[in-house]
Amino acid sequence: MKKHHGKIIVLVLMLISSAYLQAQDTSITIKVDTVKIQKTKIITIVKVKTVPKFILHFNAGLNTGAMELTSQNGGFIKDNFVLGRSFGARNGFGFSLIGKLPLNKKGNFWLDFISGFDRFQSDIFAKNTEEGKVSYNSISGGVGIEYNITPAHNIKYYFGANPLISFISGKSEITNPDNNRVDITIKSSMRIGYQVFFGFESAVSKNFGLNLGIKFTHANLLLKKSETPQQDESSDPPTSIVGLNDDASPEPIEFAGWKQFAYFNLNFGFSYFFGVKEMKYKVPER
Repeated sequence: MKKHHGKIIVLVLMLISSAYLQAQDTSITIKVDTVKIQKTKIITIVKVKTVPKFILHFNAGLNTGAMELTSQNGGFIKDNFVLGRSFGARNGFGFSLIGKLPLNKKGNFWLDFISGFDRFQSDIFAKNTEEGKVSYNSISGGVGIEYNITPAHNIKYYFGANPLISFISGKSEITNPDNNRVDITIKSSMRIGYQVFFGFESAVSKNFGLNLGIKFTHANLLLKKSETPQQDESSDPPTSIVGLNDDASPEPIEFAGWKQFAYFNLNFGFSYFFGVKEMKYKVPER
């Protein structure tokens, strides 16, 4: 009996030991994922361009005359031309080349060096040449002052004025009622006048831009003069040589009269900007 009790005790101990070992082998694994959230930070960078150190400005445009530089429907009227009432032409075209230097660091004031060529023809649009035709060439230059409203912006608005020296020449053909043609050479005459202008330049890139403007020119304000025509008999047909004849005379002089060589010009062109730098700045956070 004692032997059976011993076996039972041993069996119970073995069961307890086995249960304990199984409990030791069973484990629970817990996995924890850590999620890191990144904050997005926005930085604002602005580009600022410096004022150009020099601007080269070229444009071309259409001219339309004012005061005595005009004619009926833009065509040639012989009586008005011969009696000195008008220059006999109104329409034309022109070109200009301008160099600009800043006079201060902000770039509001500029010194302009201006050169230009303008041409007028009585038959450039109007074709009524029954009584004749006339044309003029004007080569001019001057130095002036310009005020730029937005010198450091992409769009630069400006206006200014300058004295002007012009050399005006031309030629004319007059057809008489008997169909005889009279050739006239208008010799080069120097005059002093002025220009006023307004326009803007739009920067396409750091060094290149487009410009659009309008200007008014009064080319013969000073040094007006009228002189009696001279005949060049060596030419065929004979040619009359005259000056600009834009001054009033107490004695009647052919083609002479108090006349203003004045006109408007609407122009379009391009600009080169020299010495421009782009500066980058970080805008402070608010």
